[in-house]
Amino acid sequence: MPPSPILPDLDRPFPLYRVFIVGVFLLVLLIVATIGSLAPAGEVSDHGRLAGVLDPDLRGKLERYAESMSAPRPVIEVETPDGRYRTDSCAGFVAFSSRDGRGKALMEHPLASAYEDCTVMRILHNARQPEEHVAPLGGLGHAVFSRLDPATLQEMAPAWAGRAARLAGIAADRAEVDGRRIELARGKSAWTMEIVASVDVAGPPVEDLVVRISRDGKTAGFMVLMTRNDGSLTALPLDVFVVGGGLAMAQAVP
Repeated sequence: MPPSPILPDLDRPFPLYRVFIVGVFLLVLLIVATIGSLAPAGEVSDHGRLAGVLDPDLRGKLERYAESMSAPRPVIEVETPDGRYRTDSCAGFVAFSSRDGRGKALMEHPLASAYEDCTVMRILHNARQPEEHVAPLGGLGHAVFSRLDPATLQEMAPAWAGRAARLAGIAADRAEVDGRRIELARGKSAWTMEIVASVDVAGPPVEDLVVRISRDGKTAGFMVLMTRNDGSLTALPLDVFVVGGGLAMAQAVP
């Protein structure tokens, strides 16, 4: 008769070093899982912040925001009641622009146009994703064409706009409208508006549109289009969003 098999000693204690190894292994797995779950969230946040920026050049500058804001620009010097100020970068320009007295002097400086995208970058860097939209992305151009009050464009309106209540009402020899671009021409004059960003910059979660306006092929400046209570669109200058108290005024637009 063969001998009975020898059973292991069930009372033998489990080695403590194995418990320690298993614990360390589980801790490492937990850390890796936590890092893995947080990384995509940061990427989604960055992506979300830039998702509404439709202009490739502006998007590239925003991806390198710190570098873009510190890059050298033409030197501006202004004399204000509270002193003389000098800047040669977007960071300095935006910082000075946030003060009423300095901001007005900077905006009126002959070289201010060389800094205009600085304010746009600052606004877009702080922008949020809108919860409500003016129109689908492919229909933004047509929405602006039919709903924007050209009088609110002030000096950036087409020179021949007259008293038209909407862009669509302006007499033109040629009017071309696509997804995010509007082009009007009359005689030898041409006027173009391009939507460069679809974001929320004014507080209410309704889409605001940042637009670039050109005359006869030359950039005239940027403006922000906001929705009024009646559904029409109104245009506001960029300095409203950077000069002290401007944001509150923008939020109060009826």
